[in-house]
Amino acid sequence: MFAKTITATAVAALATALTATAGLAQQELAASIDGPVETGQGQGLVRFGEILEDLTDGALTVRVFPNGQLGTGAEIFELMEAGQVAMVTTAPGYLAEFAPQVQALVVPFVFRDFEHWESVVSGPLGEEIAQIVADETDALVLGYFGGSIRNLVSSQPVETAADMEGLRVRLHPAAVQVKAWEALGVVPTVMAYGEIYSGLQLGVVDGLENEAEWVLRMKFYEQAPTYVQTEHEFVTRPLMFSQQVFDGLTPEQQEAVMEAGRQASAYQRELEHQFDTESKVTLRDEHGVSLVEVDKAAIQADVSAALEPVIAELGLGDMVERIRAAQ
Repeated sequence: MFAKTITATAVAALATALTATAGLAQQELAASIDGPVETGQGQGLVRFGEILEDLTDGALTVRVFPNGQLGTGAEIFELMEAGQVAMVTTAPGYLAEFAPQVQALVVPFVFRDFEHWESVVSGPLGEEIAQIVADETDALVLGYFGGSIRNLVSSQPVETAADMEGLRVRLHPAAVQVKAWEALGVVPTVMAYGEIYSGLQLGVVDGLENEAEWVLRMKFYEQAPTYVQTEHEFVTRPLMFSQQVFDGLTPEQQEAVMEAGRQASAYQRELEHQFDTESKVTLRDEHGVSLVEVDKAAIQADVSAALEPVIAELGLGDMVERIRAAQ
């Protein structure tokens, strides 16, 4: 079912991680992440493993495979559904095909602040979206990672929203994002994430939208030293667990997995939010990045009018309104 052929080394490591032969007291679960273990999301998976091992007295352990070793995007999601990987964190866009309502979590400006975002993903709306995903896929949502804030990163000086006119900005090709930025006069540009640095360097793009931790890790600040605090999206990454792997566990182990997911998600969200704050300070103080405050209310007004038809077309209106109204 899945398209990617992973390396022989990764196959061997994955086989070891998935081994659960009769008579063995331990089962090692494979967890995949696109970035390094040192990131907020990587540390969240490590914490999940620690909690799970403690709750099961060592019967279940977790091995984290970083940097997309086992695949990325749709590839790793298919591996998880097939039970060959136990867990992943994924962008909501990869779930949109099965559960369109998940896209409501990444509609620009749908969250007022971190506290609002936290209350939604850890509350009844987060649980409702998780159930929709479970009903439509072979995976469970154990919780939500994230908490960092995406902003505009620009190689050109930007002081006001008017300065965004004509900027070529690398975006995900999702309709809600494209329409939002077009409303500000931005020229959306599709580019692989790994090509962004050279794209900035060569002038193919003028900027991107990203959270501070990754601007720092990828050194985008070397080519784009202006960080415009649009605060248009709170990063949300559902913590996914294979239904097939889950069904092979004992009831006690299943409850331990659910509890580890709850605890690790709460821990990770606070950690990533902290990393985000610290990374912005590092960008400013150590790398000379300009942190630009803009009139978010004016930007939001422009974006909102452009987004309403897209939100309606995608069938997100009800969920978006409920998120906005949440306390």
